[in-house]
Amino acid sequence: MPAKKTIFQKISDDAVQAKTDRVWQDWFSILDKFGVKEKGHTQTAKYLRDKHNLSDWWAQAVTIRYEWERGLRRKESSR
Repeated sequence: MPAKKTIFQKISDDAVQAKTDRVWQDWFSILDKFGVKEKGHTQTAKYLRDKHNLSDWWAQAVTIRYEWERGLRRKESSR
């Protein structure tokens, strides 16, 4: 059975672009260059807020989606 998608994995390109002016692939490229693996979640979300003017919610959403897509976020075990 496939893993259940998180809310952040369900957000479409159209939705993220409407709120952030970029599609997912744009954010992934930006965060690849930023070095999320080395800098971590908190510093990444702060970077998105400070340098890209994302709201707190969207900074978290983009960071979490990136972590899932790049295999940096642990999958929760089934309960």
